[in-house]
Amino acid sequence: MHAPPTGSSPDLAVLRTAAGTSFALIDQLPVLFSEDDQQLLELNDVAAFIWCSMQDAVPLDAISGQLAERGLTPAAARESLRDALNQWLSAGLIVPCTDAADFVFTAPIGRTSIEIRTSDVQIMNHLRSLFVATTSRTVNVDARFTVHRVGATSIVMREGRKVLGCAINELAPTFKAYVIEHLLLAGDGRDVIFHAAAVTSGDHGLLISAPPGTGKSTLTMHLLKAGFGYATDDIVLIGADGSIRGVPFTPTLKSNSWPLIDDVRLGADGVPIHDRLDGHAVRYLDVEADFHEGAIRVDWIVFLERGSDRTAPALTELNELDTLKRIIAASFATQGKLTGDGFRILKRLVSHTRSFVLQYAEAADATGKLIELRDGEL
Repeated sequence: MHAPPTGSSPDLAVLRTAAGTSFALIDQLPVLFSEDDQQLLELNDVAAFIWCSMQDAVPLDAISGQLAERGLTPAAARESLRDALNQWLSAGLIVPCTDAADFVFTAPIGRTSIEIRTSDVQIMNHLRSLFVATTSRTVNVDARFTVHRVGATSIVMREGRKVLGCAINELAPTFKAYVIEHLLLAGDGRDVIFHAAAVTSGDHGLLISAPPGTGKSTLTMHLLKAGFGYATDDIVLIGADGSIRGVPFTPTLKSNSWPLIDDVRLGADGVPIHDRLDGHAVRYLDVEADFHEGAIRVDWIVFLERGSDRTAPALTELNELDTLKRIIAASFATQGKLTGDGFRILKRLVSHTRSFVLQYAEAADATGKLIELRDGEL
């Protein structure tokens, strides 16, 4: 398949039929079948002519001319072709095919390594901003993605099949949500997945768990300013020996937290803004210089509770049972429920940690209290 004619929205060099898409005549009606969506799409005569011509590798400019020869005005022919291509691109029935080898990187997602190839450097930078550390090495990867620009839209393909389509400014958050659901949470079950931030101080690890909107990421940035190392601000994998590894996504700061980190993160107001599908605008902050790679022994687990503006920071110690209940409530299982092995992993974790509820109002005050905990003053 060839480039769309001048003036059409799709602007990539090559288009091709998506894997799993079939054309057929059913009762003499032309239809397309999508294996991925399990849907039939009926075509009118013009759309069927365009599809069959593309299948025969007829250049798109020639198809537009042939439509005019069949009775359409030149403007109507171009519009029909453009509309068909846009509809099929949006539905994933055709996909871009671009040599994107110059824009490629790999990144870890839990135990999975992914390769991402992009059609241009801007899209690559959008996606690289999600990860603390990336490499250009493309061997021994477990999943391969290709991301293309189509006008103001991005199309994400996995192993040749379309899996996502969204606006460019929504790409990074949408891709992150996809890989969490389809790669991380659909993993092999060797780890328990815990919703928490993780920071380090020397050989010591601190987990911070909190519901959304409680200030976990903001507090994490304050702790990095105070000299802690960074493992993750969102997801940790708890291994069979009770050690943890952070899933190395960069810290995600929603717009209401941006003014709260001005004093601890210079230049954050110049970081690109991304739009999540839930309506939140977010920034992803580069913390590679603070990154702790590898397994971490956890010494403390802290559950955040946000108080009123006048709440002085206070740590209340928890017993093992209360700690387990809280961790189970904030954990994920690949099969939808915690197994006996998973329970024993959590029991091993809490058996050698101290756990607390931290009530606080301001991140700076909470940071001071956690420094006291680290330094053995509590």
